[in-house]
Amino acid sequence: MALPSERALASNTDDYSNPTRRSLSPQRSVATPCAVLCDALLKGETDTSLVRVFAQGMRELENGLLTHFPNNLYGDLDYFASAILGEARAQPHPVDHLRQLLELTAELLQLYGCHSPIHFQYAHDFLYGFDWARWVRKATSKRQAAGPFSMEFLLYLQKRGHELLALIAKDDARYPRLATWQNRNSFTFSRVADDERLLHETLAAEALVPVETWRQDALPRYERDYSQLRAARARALHLGLSHG
Repeated sequence: MALPSERALASNTDDYSNPTRRSLSPQRSVATPCAVLCDALLKGETDTSLVRVFAQGMRELENGLLTHFPNNLYGDLDYFASAILGEARAQPHPVDHLRQLLELTAELLQLYGCHSPIHFQYAHDFLYGFDWARWVRKATSKRQAAGPFSMEFLLYLQKRGHELLALIAKDDARYPRLATWQNRNSFTFSRVADDERLLHETLAAEALVPVETWRQDALPRYERDYSQLRAARARALHLGLSHG
């Protein structure tokens, strides 16, 4: 059984109507509530500090998704929660490491979201591993042991985010300044909501998502070029930039 402190913290955010907590899973439409995740992952845990940090951090991340990515279509957190908890438990100081992972992830949501000059509309590339798979493939021998929500990769995203801010400040050709109402799209295909939904549900149905984050036991994959596969599916679905 989960500890009462965890259940009380997590239950406040379990809103089935929250659009940021829909699931990309081909088998269900609603993402796993945080209370359910905490019950499953903290079963038998006796470290009350770990329980408290995990439950509170997951609640804050769920709120962070809503705050910084209000138009996010899918918000699965199953594998994310499992992965960061597993990494933390393997460290000499699990609570400190877990807190750092959660705080860094919260910072990334703010860094890349709608209140930042970067202004990405969705967190899907992060949550479902497209950014991670591309990063691993650039230096596979050095990076293949780093998971999609590992400290190593999160620190890379932090560094890359600040590099993007510097490019935007210079009004870079690929990363220009945007009007406050504009969403950034650095891809060759449309990312308006209907197109985003069609594309990613197609990819999920065909097992072409690098991290099936709707599963606690997901097996992250980087061997295939998922970015190219996604772009190819977008072309096949006629989701060009003229759509959005």
